[in-house]
Amino acid sequence: MRIATAARNILAIVLLMLAVLLGAGSLLGSAATTVVHTPEPLQRILGPLATDPQLRQVLPDEIGAALEERITGGAAVPPQLAGPLHNAVATAGAAMLDDPGFPAAWEQTIEEARADFTARMAEAKGTEQVTLRLDLAPLLGSGWGTLQASLEGSVLGALLPTEVPMPPAVLETGWPDAQQLPTPTLNTWLAVARGWPWLLAGAVVAAAAGLLLATRGGRPWAVFAAGCTALALGGAARLWFAVLGPVIAPAQGAGVESLVTGRLLGALEEEVGRFAAILGGGGIVLVIAGIGWAIVAGLAAHRAPRRG
Repeated sequence: MRIATAARNILAIVLLMLAVLLGAGSLLGSAATTVVHTPEPLQRILGPLATDPQLRQVLPDEIGAALEERITGGAAVPPQLAGPLHNAVATAGAAMLDDPGFPAAWEQTIEEARADFTARMAEAKGTEQVTLRLDLAPLLGSGWGTLQASLEGSVLGALLPTEVPMPPAVLETGWPDAQQLPTPTLNTWLAVARGWPWLLAGAVVAAAAGLLLATRGGRPWAVFAAGCTALALGGAARLWFAVLGPVIAPAQGAGVESLVTGRLLGALEEEVGRFAAILGGGGIVLVIAGIGWAIVAGLAAHRAPRRG
């Protein structure tokens, strides 16, 4: 009889520990799929860069060079006006950041980068490495409008075409690196993450089964074990990112690509910290609940014979 009781309680503990693991996987999976498949999280992460001093310092040069290339490629500009055109484009690139249309163009750039990355991830085959890239075409369109407004009525403005083709102007970030985070591995993680509702359902079933299977005296210890599992998992998440973070960090630099990938890594660190905090807080609650439940149950069992 005692062996059967012990076996029930051990199995109940395993089930509640499994419930914590499945619940944590569901939490991570939900966050990952939301970032990949909906625009809001990435806009929240990268949108503030529109007013970031570092971006405002390096972006005009990127925009100006790409815009000047498209203008000179589509119109014959006299050599004597090449210098004034260069200066006007540089000025327009800086002024574009204060244009009312710039935030919307930046948001479009972010969303197109997310959609492009997601689509290429889904189509990736074999060992092909998919990296994040930014198409500056929406920003070029905004810069072109600013330039036209600044040159209206001038000789240089009259020489410019009324329209300039805006083919993709791709900035390749090179992140994530194939040796650090291969696309097949990332795709496998995302495939598991998309099953987060099933993980959540499994967590609920495992928790209910564990509590039903445990004996009255074993339930507090099963809850205590679940709390310890949550605490250990939260600590492991922090340790995992402490090791992985520097490995997958983008190369240091002052360009637009480095600013974007650096902000993404910072957001990942915040997400891991939030995940660890949720597990840690939940774990503490479960540990305290398990100990309290065990004390109350022990006191009740101690008093029962006296009542008899």
